[in-house]
Amino acid sequence: MSGFAGRYGARPWHLLALLACFALTGYAASRLLGDRTALVRVTVWFVGAAVVWDLVLGPLLALADRGLQPLHRLRVRGVAALNFVRIPALLAGLLLLVWAPLVLRRPEGVYEAKSALQIEPYLGRWAGVTVALVVGSAVAYGVAVLRAARAGR
Repeated sequence: MSGFAGRYGARPWHLLALLACFALTGYAASRLLGDRTALVRVTVWFVGAAVVWDLVLGPLLALADRGLQPLHRLRVRGVAALNFVRIPALLAGLLLLVWAPLVLRRPEGVYEAKSALQIEPYLGRWAGVTVALVVGSAVAYGVAVLRAARAGR
């Protein structure tokens, strides 16, 4: 590398992206510093998210992944099934985590009063996305097995 990239260590667009991120962070921080209640709420949210991840969700995810390890030995034509199960399960779990109050229909009147939207479709949509992820993964696994079979000939 020579010139700017040699001195900086990366291409110029990397520096521009980094400066844009700093500008956005500075703007968000300036908005929070002006509103003490918002600053306290965001701080509590970050601390709570870190504690919940470290003490609950991280260990549960590791335990679930440990339970899926026997799938690593399940191979059809040399293609392991582990990641074809792991990825849709992870994505469905992430969607459930993000949309849990609406999927589980917890804020019955509150959400509808504040947004003028119904919460009924969320469970069906989450289930539909989960089914699509599983079907898509099964198709991808089938394609991988067929490609491995053709490569073995």
